[in-house]
Amino acid sequence: MEFLSFNEAWTWCAEHGFELTPGLRPVRPPAATRRERIPYAQGKRSGHEADAARQCIAALGSWDECLLWVTEWGVWPSGEDWPRYYAARGGRGERRSLEDAPGHLFRAGEQDALLEFLTQVLEHAWDAHVLPAIAGRRTDAQGVASHDEYIDIHTRGQHPASEAMI
Repeated sequence: MEFLSFNEAWTWCAEHGFELTPGLRPVRPPAATRRERIPYAQGKRSGHEADAARQCIAALGSWDECLLWVTEWGVWPSGEDWPRYYAARGGRGERRSLEDAPGHLFRAGEQDALLEFLTQVLEHAWDAHVLPAIAGRRTDAQGVASHDEYIDIHTRGQHPASEAMI
């Protein structure tokens, strides 16, 4: 697992074929894609965040790299557990703040770490993009977590949930 600065996350997206907005954030997929919404809470932690994160990861299908890019936080500050989040980062040798390194890059075999960090994103009600890639190119799926307590899974073509995870 590697933590990426804003510029590094932007470069990773550009190199892997993810379109970026003029504000330099990942573009939500076009309306023509298939969308599945996974709600997980209603105004407070529900205990379903880890299950929703698992569903998201399964729906992404196979990948050998996956970028979890946190794009907004502080919307619901009373629900954020900064000491727990920074302990998870620090346990992996990362000392920079979320603001300085909002990208979380996972490699093949690091699904458990992705699950841990995506679950925290959902528990803290942050916005984030989950961007899988294979062999240096984006896949046909991506996840978009919203502070409004749902994850949208966008896919093109065949639904990725039918594919086996690596």
